[in-house]
Amino acid sequence: MLRRLTLVCCLLPGLVVAQRAPEGTSVSDAEVKAVLQASKSQFPKFYASFSDIQQHDALIRQIRFERGGRIARSVANARPNGVITIDLDFLDHPRPQFDDNRMVVVLFHEIGHLHYYQTTAPEQRRQDRSEQAAFEYSLLKTKEMAVAGDCGPLATGVHFMKVRSEGRNLDDPHVRALKRMVREPLYAEYVAWVQQHCAASASSANTP
Repeated sequence: MLRRLTLVCCLLPGLVVAQRAPEGTSVSDAEVKAVLQASKSQFPKFYASFSDIQQHDALIRQIRFERGGRIARSVANARPNGVITIDLDFLDHPRPQFDDNRMVVVLFHEIGHLHYYQTTAPEQRRQDRSEQAAFEYSLLKTKEMAVAGDCGPLATGVHFMKVRSEGRNLDDPHVRALKRMVREPLYAEYVAWVQQHCAASASSANTP
């Protein structure tokens, strides 16, 4: 049976509740605390951003962590009800292409979905438009970090958005969104800003 963990982080600092998933097994609070504690050093930028949005972003009603399950092979997802779900395996077992910088990009991407849901009526929502809005929000927020002195997340986001735009799976709304987005002036402005201000970080982001 697939071992799956669901955590609920309510918008109260430090409150983490381990729950039993319907098709999974229970996980001890000790394991939960260990993974989150380890993420402070393994993913310090992600942890800092996570802690900040947990307290200050009113659109987020709940943050859940799962291990595998319905979001397997995906780092995270966001739902119109304000719930963001993150696969804990990406924190517990780091992937080479999902380092601290990219995990920050993912986090802001999901919040970008929540902004799209808030500003777009349900009957007008389109998957690829939601993805584009999420990508653009992650660029906006990571540029704020870059202006403050950390170019890593922005350079990483710009790089991987270009890489994913070259995909051929047009059934994937991410790919459709990025193929359109990378041809638009807004993306070009971010690219130019990175090239001008983030040379070292851009070089690092381009290295597999």
